[in-house]
Amino acid sequence: MTPPTVTVVVPVLNEAAHITACLDAIDAQTYANVVEVLVVDGGSTDGTGALAERPGVRVLDNPRRIQAAALNLALDAAKGDILVRVDGHCLIEADYVERCVDALERTGAAMVGGAMTPVAHGWKQRGIAAALSSPFGAGPARFHIGGAPGWVDTVYLGAYRVDTVRAVGGYAEVDINEDAELAIRLRPKGGIWFDPTIRSTYAPRASLAALSRQFYRYGRGRAATVRAHPSAIAPRQLAAPLLVIGLVSRWRRTVAAAYALAVGLETVTVVRRRGSVDAGFAVAAPVMHLSWGAGFIAGLFVRRPRARGS
Repeated sequence: MTPPTVTVVVPVLNEAAHITACLDAIDAQTYANVVEVLVVDGGSTDGTGALAERPGVRVLDNPRRIQAAALNLALDAAKGDILVRVDGHCLIEADYVERCVDALERTGAAMVGGAMTPVAHGWKQRGIAAALSSPFGAGPARFHIGGAPGWVDTVYLGAYRVDTVRAVGGYAEVDINEDAELAIRLRPKGGIWFDPTIRSTYAPRASLAALSRQFYRYGRGRAATVRAHPSAIAPRQLAAPLLVIGLVSRWRRTVAAAYALAVGLETVTVVRRRGSVDAGFAVAAPVMHLSWGAGFIAGLFVRRPRARGS
């Protein structure tokens, strides 16, 4: 039986610092049936597109700039049976594609993927990485904190059969959270499978300002997704918005004291487990929570995401 063909797609915007290493990792894949690599550029001004030009890579223009639009362009252009998504600041292991294909074939899932593994330098970025890998910081999802293989709500990046995602209308062209929204529509088509052997690393944000902007957008995107799919809300996702509301309420001093105590206790745990250099967790986690919560509240008033043709 002929193994399925694979298209690897890399949506990018100003990834000059990372794109060469990213594509080198894709070139090193053990899976023999990767038929093309699509780099979809949202108008980079740092030379990312030129750096991406190499044999086996096709660079596409994404005038809408957002990742969801880039992924829909890749879906339209893909020649492979399976599409494997890779971010421009991500390095995949040599067997990444092979393990994605194996997991899809073995489980019958509609989408498969692994965990986010941040690689950081300096106290701020290491604190951010620690918060992103902590159940207290980023929540209990396995793609954040790792865990055993199994069925989940969503995964990092994701690989799937092209025909399956075309059949559900592709990505909702929102500015963030497009992968989790797609996962909701793919659950009835076979479910979402997490496999910890699908391994990659990525560079998290290096400043607290950039982290705040990122998580504000994440919160807005999640709220828009919840408006489109109300049953997808999980109680844990209300914690950050309720924290923000509590901090502007008449009980703000009590809420602030309780939250500060929780952050302090978790920081002690993180430092014991990971080392004192990750004490930046104490700053990164509140930035993530407050930005996400504020974004979620704002996102309740943003138009709902829709897949193409819906």
